[in-house]
Amino acid sequence: MTSKLRQLISYRAFCGRPALLCYAAAALLMFNATGFGQTPTPSPAGEDNDRYSVTASTEIGGRWLDVNGNENKFRSDLNYRQGFRVFDSSIMIEDKGTTGAKLFDSALFMGSGWGADPSGYFRANMERNHVYRLDANVRRVSYFNFLNNHAIGNDRRNLHNADRHRNLGDFDLTLLPDNRNIRFRVGYSYNLADGSGSTSTRISRGDIFPLYSDVDTKAHDFRLGADGNLFGFNISGTYGYRNYKDRTLYTLTNDPGDVTSNTNRIISLERRTPVDGDTHYGVLSVQRTFAKRFDFTAKLTHAVASTDSQLIESLSYINTSNVLVNETYNVSGNAKRPQTRADLGMTWRVTDRFRLSNTFTYDGFNVNGGNIYAQVPIPGTASNNYSYFTTRYRRYTNLFEGDYQFNERVGINLGWRYTNREISLVRIQRNLGLPVGVAEPEDAENSTHSVIAGAKIKPTKNWAIYADIEGGKADNVFTRLANYEFFNFRVRSRASFNKFAWNASFITKDNDNPGQSVSQPASSFITEMRARIFSTSVDWDPINEVRLSAGYDYTHFTSEVSVLIPLGGPATPGLSQYFVRDNYFFIDAHVRPIKRVTLYGSYRWNKDDGHGDRAIPALTAPLILSSYPIDFKTPEFRASIRLNRYLDWNVGYQYYDYDEETPQQIQYAIPFQNYRAHLPYMSLRIYLGRGKGDRW
Repeated sequence: MTSKLRQLISYRAFCGRPALLCYAAAALLMFNATGFGQTPTPSPAGEDNDRYSVTASTEIGGRWLDVNGNENKFRSDLNYRQGFRVFDSSIMIEDKGTTGAKLFDSALFMGSGWGADPSGYFRANMERNHVYRLDANVRRVSYFNFLNNHAIGNDRRNLHNADRHRNLGDFDLTLLPDNRNIRFRVGYSYNLADGSGSTSTRISRGDIFPLYSDVDTKAHDFRLGADGNLFGFNISGTYGYRNYKDRTLYTLTNDPGDVTSNTNRIISLERRTPVDGDTHYGVLSVQRTFAKRFDFTAKLTHAVASTDSQLIESLSYINTSNVLVNETYNVSGNAKRPQTRADLGMTWRVTDRFRLSNTFTYDGFNVNGGNIYAQVPIPGTASNNYSYFTTRYRRYTNLFEGDYQFNERVGINLGWRYTNREISLVRIQRNLGLPVGVAEPEDAENSTHSVIAGAKIKPTKNWAIYADIEGGKADNVFTRLANYEFFNFRVRSRASFNKFAWNASFITKDNDNPGQSVSQPASSFITEMRARIFSTSVDWDPINEVRLSAGYDYTHFTSEVSVLIPLGGPATPGLSQYFVRDNYFFIDAHVRPIKRVTLYGSYRWNKDDGHGDRAIPALTAPLILSSYPIDFKTPEFRASIRLNRYLDWNVGYQYYDYDEETPQQIQYAIPFQNYRAHLPYMSLRIYLGRGKGDRW
C-alpha cells in the first residue's frame, strides 16, 4: 500500500461521511499557514517503508465579546476583539528517507494568536542534518492606548493616544550547523509600524493643541557571520547593517486648543519629520578554556550609526491679539555616533571548591552632530541659527568576584565593582547673521564603588535558600547629577516535599540620589525610592488527575522627589510622592474527572491600594500625591472534551472586572475608566497523523 493511499484512508476514517469535511480540514491544516501553531506531539510509529512522518494539530474557533463601561480602557489593557481565532497549532514533518536527495530531515511549523487576538506569531524551523538549519519567526502586534487620565487637556480630551500595528520578522540560516571547525550564518530582520495616534503642541503659553499623526516607520537588518575553532580557540564574528526610515505625518485643522476662552486657534498645521538612519556594526568574540582550570572570553563590538533628519512645518493660526499669523519652520540636522565596546572575562578555578573571576568592560563613543534652524514668522523676516554638539564618553567597569563552596550544602560569593566615567561636552551656537559663534565646553569625571555578596544554603536535600546583597554607588546617566546611593537585598527559598513544591522570595531596593541646587542660597533636594517585594507560590499534585497552583505577590513602593511647582507665580519648592501598595493573588486548577474530560479554572486578583487613606492635597499646596489604586479581577473557566482520537471540543469563559480611583481623577474630576468584560469562547482542535493508541 502506498503512503499517499494510506493517508487518504486515514483521512476518510477520521471524517466518515461526508468526506468533504475531511478534505476541508486537511486543506486548512496544510495550506493555511496561520493555522500552524505550537503544539508539538510525538511522531507516529509508521511502517518501515513510510518515508514521511507527519504529526499535526490545529485549533480554530471564535471569541464573543461584551464590554460594559470604558471600552477604550479595556482595549488599552487587553485589546481583545470578537471574531475568528487561531489557537496554538502545529505541523511536524520528518523525512526518514536514507537514499536520494532530501530537502530536509525535519520541518516544524507553529503559529498562534491570528485573528481576533492583539498579537500573533508564526514560526518555522527546518533542518537538514549537517547541511543547514533555518529558523523563521514572524510576529504581529496591535497596540492601542487611549486613556482619559493621561496627558489630558482642560476639555478632557486625551492628547496622547495610539492605534498602531507592528509587524516584525527574523530569519536566520546556518550552514554546516554541526561543524565545530567552521559554520556560516546569514540573517535578516524587519520591523514595520503603521497606524494613527496623537500628540500635543503649543503656540502660546498655556494653550495646548492636539496633533494627529499618521505613523509610518520601517527598519531592516542584515547579518552575516561565521563561527569556528582555530588553534583551540572558539571564534565568532558577525557583520551587520541596519537601515531605518521614519515618514510620520502630523496634521491639525481648525482647532480652538485647550483654552477656549481666548482667541487662539490653529487654522491649519502640517508637520513632517523625515528621518533616515543607518548603522554598520561588527562583533568579534574569542573563547577558550585551558586545562579545564582557566577560562578566557573576549568580545569586541564596534558600530557606526548615522542619522539625517528634518522637521518641516507649515502653520497658520490666530494669536491672542486675534491676528492671523502664518509661519514656516525648517530644521535640518545630522549626527554620527561611532561606538566601541570591549568585554574581557577570565575565570580561574583555583581548586574544586574555590573560583576567582574578573570581568572588565570598556565602553566609549563620540556623538557629533548639528542642525540648522530656519523660521519665517512673517513675510520679509527670518531667523537662522546653527547649533553643533560633540560628546565624548568613556566608561570603564571592572568586577572582581570570588566564590567558595564549603560543601554540598553551603557556598558563598563576594565581589567588588569599580566604575570610572569621563565625559567631554562641547556646544557651539551661532546666529548665521553674525560672524562668530559661542562655544560652551564642559568636562566631567566620576568614579563609583560597590560591593556584592551572596550565599547558597541547602538545609536539606530538597530545600535550597539563596541570598545576595549589593550596595554602594552607581553611575548616574545624567552628568550633572550626583551618583545614586543604593542598597539591594534578595533572598529566595525553594523546597519540594512529596507532592508539594514551594517557592518564596523577598526583595528590598533602596535608591537615593542626593542633590543640591546651583542657585544661591543653595538648597538640598530629595530623591528617595524604597521598594519591598514579597512573593510566594505553592504547587500540589496529589494525583495524576489533579494539579493545583496558588501564589501571592505584594509590592510596597514609595518615592519622594523634590520638585518646583508653578502655583500662579514663581516656582515654589515642593515634593512629589508616588505610592504603590499592590497585592496580587492567583489560583489555578487542572482536574480530569473522567478520562475524556479535562477542566481548568483560574482566578487572578490584582488590588493596588495606592495612597491608602492619605488626604488628597489641595491644588494650591506644594505637594503632589500620585498613585494608581485599582481593583482587577480575572476569573476563567475552560472545559476540554475528547470526542475521538482526532477531535477535541473546547469551551471556555473569561471575565474581566476593572475598577480604579486615582487621586488625579478625584482632584481634576476626571471620569473613572471602570469596565466589565465577558469573553466566552469555543474552539475545535483537530489532530492528524497520530498513531491509533495516542488518543484513547
